[in-house]
Amino acid sequence: MENFKREEIARGVHFSAIRDERFKTSRIAVAMLTDIDKEKAPALSTLSGVLAHSCEEYPTFLELSRKLDSLYGTTLTGSSGKRGENQIVILSASGINDSYSLDGESVYEEMAKLLCSVLFKPNVKDGAFSEEDFLQEQRQSLDAIDGLFNDKRAWAKKRLFEEMCGNEKYGINVLGTKEQVKALTAKKLYEQYKELLKTARLEIICLCANDTENVKKIFTEQFSSVERAVDLGATEIVTKADKVREVKDTLDVNQSKLMLGFRTGCAEPDDGAEAVKLMTAVLGGTAHSKLFNNVREKQSLCYYCASGFDPLKGIMTVESGVEKKNIEKTKNAVLKEIEDMKNGIISDEEIENTKRSLTNSYMTSVDSSAGTLSWYLSQILKGRDRTPREQADVISKITKEEIVEAAKKLSLDTVYVLTSNGETETEEEE
Repeated sequence: MENFKREEIARGVHFSAIRDERFKTSRIAVAMLTDIDKEKAPALSTLSGVLAHSCEEYPTFLELSRKLDSLYGTTLTGSSGKRGENQIVILSASGINDSYSLDGESVYEEMAKLLCSVLFKPNVKDGAFSEEDFLQEQRQSLDAIDGLFNDKRAWAKKRLFEEMCGNEKYGINVLGTKEQVKALTAKKLYEQYKELLKTARLEIICLCANDTENVKKIFTEQFSSVERAVDLGATEIVTKADKVREVKDTLDVNQSKLMLGFRTGCAEPDDGAEAVKLMTAVLGGTAHSKLFNNVREKQSLCYYCASGFDPLKGIMTVESGVEKKNIEKTKNAVLKEIEDMKNGIISDEEIENTKRSLTNSYMTSVDSSAGTLSWYLSQILKGRDRTPREQADVISKITKEEIVEAAKKLSLDTVYVLTSNGETETEEEE
């Protein structure tokens, strides 16, 4: 990729530099990847917030905030999530480009130093994180679990993966349960932090308009004294479903949720994954897709109906919000659209419209510094090195025959239904 350079600076630690003069802001992200572990995942989901809250040098949130303000309003954030069967913990900082600072101050280098302080010298006393910081982030984690349950669309997706991938790490919800989060302590969290720093694969990504050699040097020196023993497994790819599982939950919901999970037979970085992406989008990834036009609009069977593809795991999902009486009809209608695709019933207009839609999404994804950094991180995790334009060019060359072949490889694994206890529902979407 033009203006992109990635190199290893320590065992299992890569430094990537993105030179981009379009933006007034610079960004640095430190991404730590580790295998999803059911017992450890809730702690790691809480960790990023604790690390971003204070450090040894700035032991209170107020002091850290004042330091950020002194760097022209630099922001420091923490996040966590799932990428394939790896859990990812991210610390990131964003601030103005050095060309806008006064007296030639390098805000970019100060951002790097601050990230190193947060990452390598956290706010620890007697072998435990700050109790105040820990309790605040523990409450945030508990709220996130409640929020997941209250968002029934997200809850249904979580339940689909738990049933579909019950024997795979992918089926683990990284937020964990409320009981697990309540059982955490500041000391246990600190122990998990030390293990993560030692064993995780790290990707440091820097985006700015200037040279990044000094920033690379800052991180290289910090990692030179860290004992590393990287332990990261590969995501398990199940190529075909051996049978169809049907699962139904009942809750007090206003709208039933229908989720279908398919094995696609391939995942990134396999070349066939590109055809699956396009096939998934033709099926239900745009406002002019088959599911939107035929199942939702023409047949009026559901309130929404969309498909998605996780390229790291090789799973395609179809999710819809339906009335209870239309659950079976909607499932059959979705399966018919897929069967039609397997039989080559796909118009040139559908393909071209979808290619244009995907190209537009790729190109606009890098319209901001945050989007640009996110794009390159996703490419690294996929084992790719494409620019948005290169990705669009790959998609543009996929033929109808390749889409049909991708559809033929689909195998339905799990049908999950979340519906109400009663007979009536409303159109309110949750």
